[in-house]
Amino acid sequence: MYRIGVPLWQTAAGGGVEPAEYSTWVTSAQLRPLPGVDLGRIPAHPRAHTSTPTRWAWLLDGRTHGRAATVHAEGCPSATDRAHPLGTMQALDALARPGTTACTVCDAAEVLLPILAHGQEHASGSGDSQGSACR
Repeated sequence: MYRIGVPLWQTAAGGGVEPAEYSTWVTSAQLRPLPGVDLGRIPAHPRAHTSTPTRWAWLLDGRTHGRAATVHAEGCPSATDRAHPLGTMQALDALARPGTTACTVCDAAEVLLPILAHGQEHASGSGDSQGSACR
């Protein structure tokens, strides 16, 4: 998987425009060089993780001992042995429930929260579905 960023401009809160970047995850099969464009100078940064997933898999740690439920990426060291596997849509549904958080130790918050927020320009500030560090 590769994370790509596309520079763009967006409307600023006080009027005018400001620079922004849209980023998303893509597979190597989705990437193609532009004809006649040398990509040799484009910076590439390897993922911090030791392996690149061939698909995204998620785990849900349920509410225990007063802790909120947390969605983790499969293989997250912060997930407990009580966590059960989820598909991506199930993980997004779980994060939409009040009190469920996305782990910031693994890829869960970085990958799932932008998907969940996509198209919600005025998300509530209640704190639901926000990333949290796992304990």
